[in-house]
Amino acid sequence: MKVNGGKSVPLSTGVMCMAKKAKEVVEAVDPDKNLITFRVIEGDLMEEYKSFVATILVSPKSEDSGSVVHW
Repeated sequence: MKVNGGKSVPLSTGVMCMAKKAKEVVEAVDPDKNLITFRVIEGDLMEEYKSFVATILVSPKSEDSGSVVHW
């Protein structure tokens, strides 16, 4: 995944978000809406925020093949 000026940022169980480390839990999964929600429970982000929730929504493109991911 490329964010923050094109730098590679790995996306895994220990998510790194804009060069910050975080450990998250899956809070919700809705396969019908192609939606997943994560809550950060520890790491660098919790030093800057009281809470941090990321929601990912994947929508199929209407004209071409593939999908669009909204964070």
